[in-house]
Amino acid sequence: MIPSRRKFIQRSLLTLPAMGALSACGGGGASSPAVSSGATTTSAAVPVVAGVDLSVGLQNYGLKAMPYSKLAKPAKGQTVTDPDFGTRITRITDCVADFKNLCAAPAYPTAMAWNCDETRFILYAPGSTMQSGGQQGWALYNGTTYAFIKFIDINPGDIEQFYWDHQDPATLYYIDNHSVGSSVVADLTALNVETGVKTIEYSFMPNLPAGWPRTGPVRCGYPFALGINAKGERIWGLGAGGIPNVNGQLGLNVFGFNQATKQMVFYDTNYVAQAQARGTTPFPLLSGQGWVAPDPASQNSTTGRVFILDINGKYVRTVNFDAYEHCDTAMNAAGHDMLVGSQFNRATGGNGNVIAADLNTGVVQNLVGESSTPVFGYPATGSLTGSTAWKNPMWIATGMTGDIYGTGNNGPTPNPTTLLDQEIMLTSLTTGATYRFAHHRSTGNYSNAPQSNYWAQTNVTLSTSGTRILFQSDWGNGDPSNPVLDPNAAVDTYVIELPSYKA
Repeated sequence: MIPSRRKFIQRSLLTLPAMGALSACGGGGASSPAVSSGATTTSAAVPVVAGVDLSVGLQNYGLKAMPYSKLAKPAKGQTVTDPDFGTRITRITDCVADFKNLCAAPAYPTAMAWNCDETRFILYAPGSTMQSGGQQGWALYNGTTYAFIKFIDINPGDIEQFYWDHQDPATLYYIDNHSVGSSVVADLTALNVETGVKTIEYSFMPNLPAGWPRTGPVRCGYPFALGINAKGERIWGLGAGGIPNVNGQLGLNVFGFNQATKQMVFYDTNYVAQAQARGTTPFPLLSGQGWVAPDPASQNSTTGRVFILDINGKYVRTVNFDAYEHCDTAMNAAGHDMLVGSQFNRATGGNGNVIAADLNTGVVQNLVGESSTPVFGYPATGSLTGSTAWKNPMWIATGMTGDIYGTGNNGPTPNPTTLLDQEIMLTSLTTGATYRFAHHRSTGNYSNAPQSNYWAQTNVTLSTSGTRILFQSDWGNGDPSNPVLDPNAAVDTYVIELPSYKA
């Protein structure tokens, strides 16, 4: 078994008596937080109003082995048609010519690349792939013409930890960690990407509980989802650093945060006892009704589980799902919060590329895997999942590297075919149907290859409505009968406009 690769794992450690939610006194600055116990309740799920049907114009191929034909790498701005699926793909970057950099890519499948009205999106050019005199950072693009606009001035805790406002298309949030003299600063910052004006919304360091180190950083929990509750309040799952490493991983004091009320929320003692490891960095439920905390014991077990906490930090239930694999938050038509992603060698829920866990009921479904209908078999490796279409949260995008030589092959073959390997697909949480619709043609991060290029993995990133998808590729499979494994190949970004997209 070749395991899927998580980008990184953050272990967390709670070092003070656990508390309920802070009272709604609001305010930021250096005010002293008050505490209240809070009740262990969950809000009723609100049914989701169906968005655009992303399956329009796509075909459910089931288990059909798809031909994998030659397709030359398009020039920047050129649109080509996938000869096997009929999907139109447009190359939107030339990273070498544009930035003297070997990569320009979506930051991560779970990151909100697109703003709320899809007029802007963000790509990342890594510092590690710069050429002499090159540029790196977060590049802002026009969401209609796909033209580069400018680099924006942000420094989030990790490259994907930025979040667009759900109402203002110009506002981007991130946590700015830096030093001022001998002091460490961690400020929740709003950036107007059009004007460059920054506004500090909350300073975390002065408001951390007594006894917590002020040495930074303040980071978000994977998969960096932001929940928006029925009141329109945005909640964060965070960890504050300064703790010695835990089992070789970054140790963090963990808490939730309500951006509107400026409340910090802490795990209760009952949860800590059940976790048996003092917690991990939480991430919000998409509904904004609470948080998910991965069980650190799951990393080395065959079960995998997460703990669901309500809006007051109280333990609600345990759900069998391994959140240490690539996954994302989503929501089904009933308004239930979901976790969706790949699972490898798991006794509960089975193995597959699309496993969906209902966090309200605990039910785990195998949608694309060994026990799905139809049966797709063991998951393709190098699989990444994204469900960032928050206006259409019932759709999941998955990109899989798998076997670069075609499904079931040990090396180059004259007429390869694929089933999941090298493909991009959409899965509906409403019907359970999967629509395979493109080959991404990237050889990067291929598990059995002598070389590996992390930046060429398939960061399939849905637009806000889900009707467009960004992905990056080194295009090493321009000729699938003779793939080119080059860890130094340029990695560019492409956009797919689904048939459901209306310009």
